[in-house]
Amino acid sequence: MSAPHPSTARTDLVLGHPEDLAALVTNYRCGHCTGRVEGLVTNNTTGGMHAFVQHDDGCPVLVGAVSPLPDTFRAAAKQR
Repeated sequence: MSAPHPSTARTDLVLGHPEDLAALVTNYRCGHCTGRVEGLVTNNTTGGMHAFVQHDDGCPVLVGAVSPLPDTFRAAAKQR
């Protein structure tokens, strides 16, 4: 998957056990638009994983007005 253009996506840090990461990437849906994970990359400097979430224009998560954490926790918990 190619990473979306930075102006149309918000990047969220993804950490944890592999099964949690798989659940998060599979189940993440933005509660404010049709946003979902479009790509996953590793930061070469830190080794941290980053999920690229494609949000709709004007989404409050995209502009930083609303936190993506509730949707992130729902996605991770959905697998359990």
